[in-house]
Amino acid sequence: MNLNVFFPENLMIQSIENNEHIILICLKSESKFNHCPLCGMKSHQVHSTYLRKPLDASILNKPVQLRIQAKKFFCLNPNCKRQIFTERFTGFLNAYRRLTIRLEEVFLQLSLSMSAEALSRFLFKLGYKRSGDALLDLLRRIDSTEKDIKNQSLTHIGVDDFSFRRGVDFGTVICDLETHRPVEILASRSTQAFKEWLEKHPSVELVTRDRATTYTKAIHLTNPNIIQVADKWHFLKNLLTVVKETISSRFPKGWFIMPESSITKKTDPATDITITNVNSISSHESLSEKEQAKWALILEIQKVYQQVGSIRQTARQLKLSRTTVAKYIQLFETPKQIRKPRVNQFVPYLNQITQWCQEGKTARWIHEQLIHQGFKGGASSTRRKVQEIKANLPVKTSEKATEKISKKSSKLLKATKFQLTSFIWRKPTSLTQPELNLLNELFQAHADLSELYTAIQVFRDLVTMGQVFKLSQWLERYATHEIKLLREFCLRMKRDEQSISNALVYPYTNAICEGNVNRIKMIKRQMYGRASFELLRIKVLYS
Repeated sequence: MNLNVFFPENLMIQSIENNEHIILICLKSESKFNHCPLCGMKSHQVHSTYLRKPLDASILNKPVQLRIQAKKFFCLNPNCKRQIFTERFTGFLNAYRRLTIRLEEVFLQLSLSMSAEALSRFLFKLGYKRSGDALLDLLRRIDSTEKDIKNQSLTHIGVDDFSFRRGVDFGTVICDLETHRPVEILASRSTQAFKEWLEKHPSVELVTRDRATTYTKAIHLTNPNIIQVADKWHFLKNLLTVVKETISSRFPKGWFIMPESSITKKTDPATDITITNVNSISSHESLSEKEQAKWALILEIQKVYQQVGSIRQTARQLKLSRTTVAKYIQLFETPKQIRKPRVNQFVPYLNQITQWCQEGKTARWIHEQLIHQGFKGGASSTRRKVQEIKANLPVKTSEKATEKISKKSSKLLKATKFQLTSFIWRKPTSLTQPELNLLNELFQAHADLSELYTAIQVFRDLVTMGQVFKLSQWLERYATHEIKLLREFCLRMKRDEQSISNALVYPYTNAICEGNVNRIKMIKRQMYGRASFELLRIKVLYS
C-alpha cells in the first residue's frame, strides 16, 4: 500500500523505519513555490532547507515520528517585514507545532473528556510523552470565533445556575434549546451578569428557567417582551414539598394501627395537631440519654430558627444540613424511632427443624435439607437456631415464636409518612385497593387532607393536559385553603402565573440545562477544584 496518500501532495516518503518503540517516517518537500504568511506574495526562490520533527497519529499501536525536510523561501515583496519565511503545510501541520493537525484533534478530544494529568499518564503508555501542562495549552488554543458568531442568532435558550462550591459560589449555564448544547457559562448567577449577556444577544425570544427571581429580573430589565417559560418539574416539585411537609408535621412518626382500646387522641390547642398516644404513652415518658440529647438539639434548632427566621441561616449557624433543620422545626414532641421487627427466616421451617432436632439430626445435616427447600440463610445461623431449639426441648418453640411475631406485628406502623406522601401524590389508578382503603380511612379522620388530595390531582391533570384556562381558577380556589403551606404555594404561583401558563402552552422545559448542570459536576470532579474558570468554560462548551 502506498502511504503517500495519507500525506500532502508536496510531501514524498523517502524511507520508513520500524524500530522497537516507534515508527520513523522520513519525508521530503517537493514544493516549487510557497506564499509568504505576512503579505501572501508567491515566491519560487528557495533560501535553504531545515528539518521538522512532528509526531503523527499512531500506526498499529506504535507512535509515529515524522522527519520532514522542509524549505525556506525568500519573500520577493520589498515592502514586507519578513525577508525569509518557512514553508507552510496547510491542513496538515501548523507553524511552530510539534503535532500534526490530526493528532492534535485526537489529543484535544481526549483532553475535553478527561483530566490533563490522567491523559498524560494514558498517553505515556501509548508512547507519547506529553505533560499535563502541554495538554492544557492545547485546550486553551481552542478558537471560539465560530461559536461566538453562531451565538448571535440564538432565539430560544434555557438558563440555570450551578455551584462552584455548594452553598457558597454559583455560576450560570446558558443552553440553546434547538441544538441542546451549552452556549455560555457565566462566573456568576447575579442579575447583572445575565442582563449583560442578554444585551449582547438581542435575538433571544424565549427563555426557560426555574422559579428563582434572579433571571426574571434580568429579563424584565433587558427586554420585557421575551417569553418566559417556567420549568414544569420545579413547580411540581414545590407542590410535592407541600405534601411532604404537611404529612411530616401532622404525622412525624407515621400513621399507627392499634386496637381501639389502646388508642387515645387529644388535641394540642397550641398547634391544633391531633396526637396519637400508643398504649397510653405520653410525651412525658422518661427518655433515654440519647433521646434527651436529640430533643435538646431540636429545641435549640427551633429557638435559633425563631430568632433568625431562615432555614438556611439556622443551618449555617448550627452547622447542620437544611433538610435536618426543615424537619426538626416541624416537630412538637420527642421523635421516637420505631423499628420494624426483623422477619425470622426460620419461621416457615420451625416445625420441621424441631422434628429433626427431636430425631437427633446434626445442624449440618439440617442445614443441607433446608437449602434443598429454598432456605437462603447461612450454616452458622442454622447451627445457632438448632442449638436454641435443642436447649428448649420439649417446649414447642414454634408456637412461642409465632405468638411473639403476632404481638410485634400489632405494633407495626400502618403507613410511614413517606408512604402517606406517596399515596396522596400518586394518581388513583396507580394505587392498589388496600392503599385506597387506607386513604379513605385517613380522609375520614382528616378532611383537610382529602381536600389537599383533590387539589393535587386536579393540578397534575391540568399540567399534564395543558389546561391553561383552569390554572387561574385553581389558584383562586386554593389560595384561601386552611392548610398554610398550600396557601403560600398558591401565592407564589400567582406572582409567576404568566410563566407557568407559558409552561403549559410551549413544549420547552429546562431539562436540557439540568442535564448540563450534571455534566458540569462531572467535569468539576475531574479538575479537582484546581483549574481556572476559563478552563472549565472551555471543557463545558467544546466537549
